[in-house]
Amino acid sequence: MYLIGYDIGSSIIKASLVEAASGRHVDTVQYPEREMDIISRQKGWAEQQPELWWQNLCQATRKLLHNTRVDPATVKAVGISYQMHGLVLVDKDQQVLRPSIIWCDSRAVSIGSQAFAELGERYCLENFLNSPGNFTASKLKWVKDHEPALYRQIHKALLPGDYIAMKFTGQMSTTISGLSEAVLWNFKEKRLATEILDYYKLDKELLPDVRPTFSITGEISRKAAAETGLAPGTAVSYRAGDQPNNAMSLHVLEQGEVAATSGTSGVVYGILDRPLYDEESRVNAFAHVNYEENFDRIGMLLCINGAGIEYSWIKHQLALSTTTYEDMERMAASVPVGAEGVCLLPFGNGAERIFNNQNLDAHILHLQFNRHTRAHLYRAALEGVAFTFVHGIKLLKEMGLRLDVLRVANDNMFRSEIFSSTIATLLGAEIQVVDTIGAVGAARASGLGVGVYESLQEAMQQNEVSRVYEPNLSLAACEQAYSFWESSLKNAFPDQADKKRETHQLKGQLKQREKELRSKQKLLTAQSIELSAQAKRIRELSQKIDKLKKTGTESTEKPKKSRVVSAPDSGLLEEHVELLSDPWVIRLKEQFPKLSFEDLKLCYLLKLRLSTKEVASRLNISNRGVETRRYRLRKKLELDRSQHLAEFIDEMSF
Repeated sequence: MYLIGYDIGSSIIKASLVEAASGRHVDTVQYPEREMDIISRQKGWAEQQPELWWQNLCQATRKLLHNTRVDPATVKAVGISYQMHGLVLVDKDQQVLRPSIIWCDSRAVSIGSQAFAELGERYCLENFLNSPGNFTASKLKWVKDHEPALYRQIHKALLPGDYIAMKFTGQMSTTISGLSEAVLWNFKEKRLATEILDYYKLDKELLPDVRPTFSITGEISRKAAAETGLAPGTAVSYRAGDQPNNAMSLHVLEQGEVAATSGTSGVVYGILDRPLYDEESRVNAFAHVNYEENFDRIGMLLCINGAGIEYSWIKHQLALSTTTYEDMERMAASVPVGAEGVCLLPFGNGAERIFNNQNLDAHILHLQFNRHTRAHLYRAALEGVAFTFVHGIKLLKEMGLRLDVLRVANDNMFRSEIFSSTIATLLGAEIQVVDTIGAVGAARASGLGVGVYESLQEAMQQNEVSRVYEPNLSLAACEQAYSFWESSLKNAFPDQADKKRETHQLKGQLKQREKELRSKQKLLTAQSIELSAQAKRIRELSQKIDKLKKTGTESTEKPKKSRVVSAPDSGLLEEHVELLSDPWVIRLKEQFPKLSFEDLKLCYLLKLRLSTKEVASRLNISNRGVETRRYRLRKKLELDRSQHLAEFIDEMSF
């Protein structure tokens, strides 16, 4: 009996075959041989055709079955790992409506930033652990705003893995982990983030049903079987984003364990046992594969868009056609640490979250034509990505994530000794290269979904450490090169620190202005109350004097007038000012502007949970008078008969 796992990347599709009983990795194939194209119709855009993923998956599957001579009927289940944060839109016939807006597309940055500000930064971080940012929900909002006719045709909005599962089974579903990567999961209340949907005015029905990460979500249809070569009825029993899946594949499941990868993008992924967030949203938090509604396992994800894609660009654009990555490594090793001054900033693949979602573009700096060669560029490219990893990991450490051992797979930039040793030396950490890849992990996870394994620990126990990188370079040389890279970064983008300081200053000024405004509002309210009270007393005095003139005599008027003009209760004005200066009362008045002072006072007394008798005593009226005021207050608050006034006021929180 066998299991198959897929890794649906933006560069290639990988398919791995695993023997179920032993967990042994049998074979892995990939398709196509050359990286898939990314469509970029405008700066910052990145799209791919989902149908191309499926076609390449079918080719990879047939190639895997052909190479291994495995009977498709012996394949028990398949698992899916996929590129995160993408958006695939399908109609009622499950036909794709437009190219997928993939993970590195940055068109929705401004949409997410506005939502972050208007929903409230603190609210978003405490509930979603992230800014809505440039994630899937914001991309769907972009489609709604810019392609309204197409938006009306949408039946379901899917993540890339949801789409592949749909192609296999004909059924549409997603997972909690998937919702969290779209920023559509409320971690605080353990539910769908309806606040995001409501704010963006997105229809909840566009989202597919939610299924457990490890469960049979469908069986391979006859149509999919004919296209892939697999047997009809084979279970699809696991699905997760590539970074949670990669961490799981490396047996990174518990608090303090950290994984990394440097494929097209670079990622550091650490596990926490409680919700945590970055105040500046440079690091993102998502539900890990073993997250459950009663069991917190949060993956802290630090993403570097310009990583493997940078080194791939260097190879295809600057290296000779016959040069391999192994050749580039040997040439780079002939150059000392620091590449003799050549510095490469690898930020040319969309908005970089660790730099507040800015499109920084890539830079090659300090190049001298009479001194530097391809070898210098190769080393500078490897170090540029390595230094970016170190810069990002320092952010994670500031958040309290420990890093003694970093686990990585053996199929990406960590195969480079220069790259890995540079990171290990600067961090003073050990890098363990585990003999596995994401597609193998997805295959083993599918076994848990169909009951072949009893736990994740059992499913992943076959992992072996094939190599260890230790801090073996000159620390002084690495630190000098890293400092030079950091200074080059600041010089290339001199406004970064200034913008950050300016943002903090503006936020501080805004808070001060708001404080001053509230103070002035209270003063104006107090002055208004004082003038109103004085006008009322003048009217009362005038009325009483007129009455005395009509009914009294000269002898009796004098003492009455004396009583009339005696000083009013000095506590009356203070009571008005104190009550209407209360923040709760101020916000109540803002929400219900028709409420009079007497209404506000009654609400305040009810909020204190006083009895009718106590309220009557405080207001100097009868119990029946209190009931009359309560009745009038209910009408102003527009409460129906089923709503209790006291409960309504008690539940008010501003």
